Amino acid sequence: MRRLISSALITVLSLSLIVFMYGNGSTRIYRDGTFVAVSQADRYGYAMVTVVLENDKIKDVSIKEFDGFGVEKLYDVYGQYFPVLREAHETLAKRIVEANSYQVDVFTGATGTSKKVMEAVKFALEKAKVEPSETKYLNGTFMGVSDYTARGHAVAWVTIENDRIVKVELEETTPSVKDGQVVTDAAGRTVWVFKGSDYPWPEFHEAKKAIAKAVVEKQTPQVDVYTGATSSSNKFIQAIQRALEWAKARQ
Repeated sequence: MRRLISSALITVLSLSLIVFMYGNGSTRIYRDGTFVAVSQADRYGYAMVTVVLENDKIKDVSIKEFDGFGVEKLYDVYGQYFPVLREAHETLAKRIVEANSYQVDVFTGATGTSKKVMEAVKFALEKAKVEPSETKYLNGTFMGVSDYTARGHAVAWVTIENDRIVKVELEETTPSVKDGQVVTDAAGRTVWVFKGSDYPWPEFHEAKKAIAKAVVEKQTPQVDVYTGATSSSNKFIQAIQRALEWAKARQ
């Protein structure tokens, strides 16, 4: 009789342990929800993904790409120069959902896009982990863009290594003008160019260097504006802040 009771007790305890381990979700890797992340950025831009997770399964992936000025690559516009963009995005999203992984085959003819999309999904999964990262930021170079104005906006590339800002690059745009008219794309959006070395405002060029240096030294975007270039300074600081937001390891 005692053996029967002991055996039953062991069975109950074993079942309880199984329920505790699996029923309470302790083995789950990811939180349920919708997570947004971007890839690392270069002078050609970056990819942004929205990943929907449920019970550790990738249920849906939507993809956008942005160029080096921070402008979204609309299919009806960018497709004129890169016709496979829409197909690449749709195919990659399907492959990722089916594989339940960011590690899938690249889309032929869109290797750069494929790598950025896969990396963005990897970062989204990192942000979604049940066990949060011990670091505040992901490693890599992330791009931030200030608010758009008719006169232009700032773009920042911020490189993070082991939770430290190791490099900041800054640019500011100005509308492209031809025959006295602002150039627009097929969607009616302003076409931008970066202010070059010939831009006739010394304080602007000094501000680019001074703010980038100050942010690296102080490890924060909360730095003083540069005298004589207040507008540009504020745009630079906002762009850096947004780059750091994208770099966060937790959503």
